[in-house]
Amino acid sequence: MRIIFQGDRLWGHSAYSKVIYNLSIRLLKEGHNVAHIPMGHALRGGKFSHSGVLVYSSGLDPFSQDVAVEHYLNYKADMLITVKEPWVFSSLHKEAINFVPMAIIDHAPVSASVIARLHNAFKVIAVSRFGQRELKRNQIESTYIPHGVPTNIYRPLSEEQKLACRRMFALDPDEFVVGIVAMNRSRKLISRQILGYKRFLELNPDVKSHLFLWTDVRPIRRSDEASIGISDVGVSLLPEIMELGMGEAIKWPDRKNVAEGIPEWDGDNYIDGWDMVKLYNSFDVNMLCTGGEGAGLPYLEAAACGVISIGTNYAAAPEYVGPGLVVPAIDYVVMNSPGTRYYLPSIDGMAEALTNVMNSNREKMARKARKFAERYAWDRILDRYVSPFLEECEEELYPLVKRGGITSWRLESNNRGIMP
Repeated sequence: MRIIFQGDRLWGHSAYSKVIYNLSIRLLKEGHNVAHIPMGHALRGGKFSHSGVLVYSSGLDPFSQDVAVEHYLNYKADMLITVKEPWVFSSLHKEAINFVPMAIIDHAPVSASVIARLHNAFKVIAVSRFGQRELKRNQIESTYIPHGVPTNIYRPLSEEQKLACRRMFALDPDEFVVGIVAMNRSRKLISRQILGYKRFLELNPDVKSHLFLWTDVRPIRRSDEASIGISDVGVSLLPEIMELGMGEAIKWPDRKNVAEGIPEWDGDNYIDGWDMVKLYNSFDVNMLCTGGEGAGLPYLEAAACGVISIGTNYAAAPEYVGPGLVVPAIDYVVMNSPGTRYYLPSIDGMAEALTNVMNSNREKMARKARKFAERYAWDRILDRYVSPFLEECEEELYPLVKRGGITSWRLESNNRGIMP
């Protein structure tokens, strides 16, 4: 099939960039034709090829809606799959194309800003069972395709390598390291997670520990910036960190490292070869107790590295945390005009979960985490979910009625060795 992915640039470091890249390179190997429209003005020039994927220009609209149809027609695409929260689109969902949104649902009840953009879709992809259930409640049928992780890249390192990772990130080898990998957004509730970590230190006054914030501690978007749909602004964390007296207990990187991102793996360089695999291998636990997660790629990446996670018992987090721990959601707040509910993780619950992980058999937990992550290996996701979905789409777009049932003209041609 001829597929266009529209979302964060596939050569970037965001979760959506990783999803687009990993799906694209695997679909190319399966014989599909794949193109990409990067959002956020990522490509202002002409089209080019990246890892075999044809990349089109981004256009002037921040979500590339002004060029999407033109590129769709130019590529003679069979479908356009968007990897972004559906609420960002103001016009794309109204176009006469085979629009296939990944419905990333991180709240309940689902906002009308999301549902209104799904009714006319050719197909809807749900990245979590939670999201699929919430869509069903709103009479939206969807196909479940979870996010994945490249388990050949994200993996546990040896004890000697882990010590080298800690030295590189200026962490002591014998301290209990709590990591948070998240964008600085109000929904991530990082300031509340800091309160949970502070409570953990109060419960364990003799423990040697640091919280490593892999995020920009300054807002990466102005709080007064105009935004459509479900806004999610950045939060200035430095005043809160200092007011809480946590300046010595928390470490964070230079803003440039977070803004530009670091590679997933930079090889056996433990001097200045910062990458995500070494970062996770520096943690004892990955904490991501947010107001709501549509999936939560850091849960899978940490698990693949043998690091257990802690998440909020809300939205899709329990699915992606796997063998980790979930913290009770005690109440919710509404922080935006559409009325989206963000649930608040219990501060004592976070502290108790961290204490449980610290006092547990972490080698055993690491094995469980790795085994869980292998269920989400990208190759397995493709075989079990993506390929059957595309076959179903192809039969609908190119139906061939035979005595034995309905199949696809293109599949039939390929089986006979005829070029479609």
